[in-house]
Amino acid sequence: MPSPDESRQQEDLESRVWNAIAAFEQIVETIPDDKVSLEALSHAYEQVGDLSRAREYLTRLVNVVLDADDRDAAELLRERVARISDADPIARVTLARIDAFLAAGTPQVKEFNLSTERHEEESRMVEESERRSSHVAAELSFAWTLFQAGELTQEEYAAVAQDLSTISSNPALVTVSVLHTLHDRANRNLERVLAFTARDSGVPVIPLSLFDVQESVFNMIPREFMIRYGVMAFEQMGADLLVVLLNPYNKSLREKVESLTNRRCHYFMALPADFDAMVERLGRKEPAKAEGTPPVSIP
Repeated sequence: MPSPDESRQQEDLESRVWNAIAAFEQIVETIPDDKVSLEALSHAYEQVGDLSRAREYLTRLVNVVLDADDRDAAELLRERVARISDADPIARVTLARIDAFLAAGTPQVKEFNLSTERHEEESRMVEESERRSSHVAAELSFAWTLFQAGELTQEEYAAVAQDLSTISSNPALVTVSVLHTLHDRANRNLERVLAFTARDSGVPVIPLSLFDVQESVFNMIPREFMIRYGVMAFEQMGADLLVVLLNPYNKSLREKVESLTNRRCHYFMALPADFDAMVERLGRKEPAKAEGTPPVSIP
C-alpha cells in the first residue's frame, strides 16, 4: 500500500498530466494537424492508461506525417505503432500504411540489419523527441496553473499555448518556456506571475544578473540542453549546485539535471531576460575540456 507521500506525489503527477491534456486538446481544436500537440496527447493518454485515446491521437499523428511526406518522422513513429499492432486491429492498419509509405520509391531489396550505431542513433532521436514533447506538456501545464489561479486571462492563456506550440516546432535552438513567451509579448504582469509562482511552488526568485557566474559552473549543464529546456547552473555550494529553473513545476527536468550533473541541486527562478543575458555572456565560448576528461553528452 503506498504511503501518504507517495499517494500525494501520484495525485500531483496525474493532475499535471490532465492539465497538459486539456491544454493540448485546446490547441488541436484550433490546429488539428499540430504534430507536437498530437504526439504529446498520445503520450499523455498512454500515461494515464487510456490506451484507446492514446492510439487515436497516434493515428492522427501518423496521418499528418504521411500527408506531409515526412519519411524521418514516419520511421520514428513506426516503432511505436508496431508495439501495439498485435493487440489492436486499427494499429495494424496504420502500420500497414506506414510500411507502404516507406516502401514507396525504394529498391525492391532492403537491408533490415541495421548497424548498432544507427540503432543507437534512432533510439536517441526517439528519446529526445519524447523529452521535448514532455517538456512542452510541462510548460502548458504551467500556463494552465497560471490561468486557473487568475494570473492569466483566457486570451493570454490561449496566446501562450499557441506560442509554445509554434516555438517547439522550430528546429532552431530556442528556449521553450512560459516565462519567455510572456516576456516576448511584453506582458505587464510578468513580475507578478513570477511572484505568484514563487509562492505557489516554493521556489524563490533570484536576481541572476547580480551573480558572478563562473564558466566551470555554467558549463556543468550542456549548452544545448540548458537553452532548450530553460535550466542553468549558476553557483556551487560545497558539492551541491544552485540552479535556475524557468519552470519550477517540472519535476522530471529536475531529475534529468541532477542525473546530468551528478550533483544535488537547489532550485531558483529568474527573469527570462536575465537568463538570456547570462547565456549570451557565457555561452559564446565552447567549454574547455580538461585533459583526459570525456565530453558531457545528453543521453
